[in-house]
Amino acid sequence: MIQSNLFRSLVLLLCGVGALAHVVSPSCGRAQDQAALPTRGAVDTGDSEFVTLPQQISPQPTSPAASGAEVLFGIEGLFRVGCWTGVRVEGDSQPPPRVVTEDGDGVSVAYVQANGPANGPTNERPHGSAWTYVIPGSEAAPLVIQRAVSQPEDATTNPQAAERQATERQAAGNDGATGNDDATGNDDATIVTRFPPIGSPTRESSQVPLGMPWVVCFGDPLGVEQIGANALLKRDATVAVSRPSAPEHLPDSVIGYDGVDLIMVEASGIELLSALNPAQQEAITQWVHSGGRLLLMLGKSLPQWKSAAPWLLDFLPASPDSDWMRVELEPAAIEAFTSTQTPLTPFMGIKLPRGVGEVIITGRTTRRVSTPIAAEYVAGLGKVTVITADLNEAPFVDWPQRLDLVTSLTGSLLQSDNTPFTKTNRATAYDDLAGQMRSALDQFQSQSRLGFSLVSLILIGLIALIGPLDYLLVNRVLGKPILGWFTFPLMAIAISVLLVLQARPVAVADSEDASGSSANSAAPAPADPQANSGLHSNRVEIVDLDVESRLGTVFTWNTLYTHEACQLDLSVTPSAAFAGFSKRIDSNLTFPFGFPGRSFGAIQVTGESARLPGYEVLLDTTSSAWTSKLSDLPLAPRSSKSFASQLRFVVNIADDLSMQSRSGTELLEGSLSNPLPVDVLNGMLIYRNWIYFLPTRFPAGARIASVDSLRQKNFRWQLSRQKALESATETESWDPAATASLERIAEIMMFHDAVGAARYTGLKNEVLSGLDFSDVLTSERCILIGKLAKPVTQFRGENGFDDTIEVDKSLSMMRLVIPVTSKQR
Repeated sequence: MIQSNLFRSLVLLLCGVGALAHVVSPSCGRAQDQAALPTRGAVDTGDSEFVTLPQQISPQPTSPAASGAEVLFGIEGLFRVGCWTGVRVEGDSQPPPRVVTEDGDGVSVAYVQANGPANGPTNERPHGSAWTYVIPGSEAAPLVIQRAVSQPEDATTNPQAAERQATERQAAGNDGATGNDDATGNDDATIVTRFPPIGSPTRESSQVPLGMPWVVCFGDPLGVEQIGANALLKRDATVAVSRPSAPEHLPDSVIGYDGVDLIMVEASGIELLSALNPAQQEAITQWVHSGGRLLLMLGKSLPQWKSAAPWLLDFLPASPDSDWMRVELEPAAIEAFTSTQTPLTPFMGIKLPRGVGEVIITGRTTRRVSTPIAAEYVAGLGKVTVITADLNEAPFVDWPQRLDLVTSLTGSLLQSDNTPFTKTNRATAYDDLAGQMRSALDQFQSQSRLGFSLVSLILIGLIALIGPLDYLLVNRVLGKPILGWFTFPLMAIAISVLLVLQARPVAVADSEDASGSSANSAAPAPADPQANSGLHSNRVEIVDLDVESRLGTVFTWNTLYTHEACQLDLSVTPSAAFAGFSKRIDSNLTFPFGFPGRSFGAIQVTGESARLPGYEVLLDTTSSAWTSKLSDLPLAPRSSKSFASQLRFVVNIADDLSMQSRSGTELLEGSLSNPLPVDVLNGMLIYRNWIYFLPTRFPAGARIASVDSLRQKNFRWQLSRQKALESATETESWDPAATASLERIAEIMMFHDAVGAARYTGLKNEVLSGLDFSDVLTSERCILIGKLAKPVTQFRGENGFDDTIEVDKSLSMMRLVIPVTSKQR
């Protein structure tokens, strides 16, 4: 009897826990691998090819003897997880048609050239580029590179077969064989390896962790590669430095510089810069205009710069032929700036233009004429720092304070942020502001969630049913143990039905969400639960426009949730509201978005989603406008998946749009017009540390006669919700666990440094640091910011699922950077 009761109790516990697991779905953004997925939107069940990464790949890259070629990663072997990374095979003249790795959720993803061997003629790119670009999703992520156009099917579409063949060839090589498989030819067709793990970026190919500055040096790194290093303590440098040795080692697209913090250029790098092809030059130019930082050293080598790399001088605000000349400069200003005890001798430099930019060091020539020696200029959304000296030549080559001078010119950019997680934030699992945004996007109105306390009560109830109620009532009170075989299945069925009913999608109405943004009006939420069992989406969209450089970007972060298993073909394309924003679209990339580890509050588990089928990112890089889309993206039952898109275009705004500042103040004057083709909601005009509140709706083409009539407030007070009381001030503290308002999180993300960075939020801002425009708030720029009534991008799918997506929360923010001229009185 006791054994029978124990058996019934065990079965009931297993049934209850199984049903409970069906209700409680993880909220960390990883797709579950609980069931086999139907293909093509859970409608079409036809055949489809999937790629599953091998789970037992050797952690070391394949040797050249086994693979037949060397694989180049990133820029001189350095890259960041979660960022676009260039991959090429040494000696190949064309990019690999197919590269397979895994995304941030551990799912196999293949980056396929859209016009590769499986889709058309051989891929042809301008200037004979051999680069392809992928996003590694984890440390030491697996990598399978397909090189050959024709080879046996199992090696082409099945990385396990490729791995097995590579292992056999390696074993044959160890036995004295040549390492080549003449029968199949797969030795040169498929390369099975891994991305390098986190190591020492100063000594080997390595992943660059978030928080470590990454510098690309053209020429002498000037000791930057030794910052933080200590041979006695066996401590590596805290700055990762890539020093390209050949032009073919540099990417030919702006996405290849994703994750780079600074580019340093000095005279010994002139030869390398002169050998760059137009695509590589344009990649650096776009990177700087998109928010990159550039450090230029222009001394007596200015004539060589004019002939070898004149495109670099275009970043500066004046024409070198008319405004610059070489002069002899006194070193006293640099000596005072670095507080050195080692004097310098006069050196040759150039005269920088006056009255523009932010002067860092002011000195004088040997003729006692005042001139800027170091200055910082705005270039689009980025910044260019110029020093009028060749620091790799005398008198600076042996000067002890040369590295101090470089670090002082770059500010905090070369300071590593490796603060322990337990000291930065204890309230949440994530330590980055992007993790808070991900948590907010992962909250769906149609998703039923059970808190930990309720789960505990359910487990206690299961134990109570198994023990006291079942045993005491049936055996002791009724005295009929045989009834246990009837009460047990009844309780198991009742509990399972209750939990399954609880797991149903919640019926929601089309209403204003907590963030103040409404759902997509084109797709109203249905009233019956059955209709809510489809796809749901939360999305944040940030539109950035720069008047001076004519650069426009749209970053979209989308999170999809499904109650049923499905596979999707999707991309993000411009919507009808985008009409009038651009003259030309340069690129439109849709890609998986996710970071393993503490940034998003998740742990990294290798092969966690191994049973999910793989999907593809189809890249078309042959036309002037690069595009990509996701094919067969798998979503497990009751799971969510994040993906992002980056749209780059040429802005369609009048060239003469500008504002005027009052001389000697941080205030603006004059009129303000809305040059956009859409209305701006809840708009604000930001200049330096002041903010002007616009009307609730600023119509397209409308004009405000004078900004003096607008209400003004301290910008940092507005960000921190600080207000003045009778005898003190009160500041609203930041809650890292708050996920109710997308707009509030996006506001802090867009000006994180201005509000005090981690000192205010308790979180880092490393994953999406490129969205922070705090550095753009200079005396020469103001920003018009506001919300858009309708998003400028939309979902598109080949199987028609885009019409069935219910948008739970949607936020579209816009920032327009306007040049400011100083009015002389």
